[in-house]
Amino acid sequence: MGRAGGSVPGQAGALHALVAEVDAALSRFRPDSDVGRLNQAAGAWVPVGEHLVAVARAAERYRVETGGVFSAVTAADGAGRALRLRPAGARGWEARLDDDCQVDFGAIAKGYAADLVRDRAAATGVLASLGTSSVSVGGDAPRGGAWRIALGSPWHELDETLGYLEVPCGSFSMSGIRGHRLGVEPVVVRHVRDPRTGEEAHTDLCSVAVVSDDGMRSEAISTAALVLGLEDGMALCRRLGVDAVFLTASGRLFASPGLASRIALRPGIEERLTALRP
Repeated sequence: MGRAGGSVPGQAGALHALVAEVDAALSRFRPDSDVGRLNQAAGAWVPVGEHLVAVARAAERYRVETGGVFSAVTAADGAGRALRLRPAGARGWEARLDDDCQVDFGAIAKGYAADLVRDRAAATGVLASLGTSSVSVGGDAPRGGAWRIALGSPWHELDETLGYLEVPCGSFSMSGIRGHRLGVEPVVVRHVRDPRTGEEAHTDLCSVAVVSDDGMRSEAISTAALVLGLEDGMALCRRLGVDAVFLTASGRLFASPGLASRIALRPGIEERLTALRP
């Protein structure tokens, strides 16, 4: 978890416990989590908690928004699958996965947790970071003005931070890979599936960063734009009205108008990229 101001140091234990609580419910690597139990019992109704309900509803909303390019539920044949919810009286909620599929909330669970930490922290200014790819900010930045979020390089030939992005508030997500060799296409993103095919995503993008007012939305749209590639990914972000930064396999950086003026690259980065491009 990242830094925060005000009285947050005294709350650190509670905020870390909150992140652990979300992980215990939504991690696909824990067989006793809600997600783990659902994946082991596809086709059956399984009791689940409030965290899964909140993220599952958001995931379905963003699946519709992206035309199915983002989906938390996948099947080996790429066919559409569903995660269904129903009230279970005093027991809370139950969920059911269609047969022969799996659910993986992955990055949107991180966006959800980062937003929870930001919103529950009692401070005049808060930056909550889960890794470097899911960041939520709110309130007063420490130096005044906007929060600065580092932009990492996805390219093997430039193994350093490119610069930073200024964000006054909201939620930041960066989806992609690290260590890509410039000019090699397509980029195979092994940890991201294309829901339309069920296969690993093949794209001309190394990374996409999205800033919006909701961590789960930023995560879902950055993932969908990465899968779509530069041209269609930019069109998706324009249609949905979100700001984004695109880093291509060829070593180029494109930013939407709302973010272009908020990017500060380190001195000499543009010249080095130009020289490195094949």
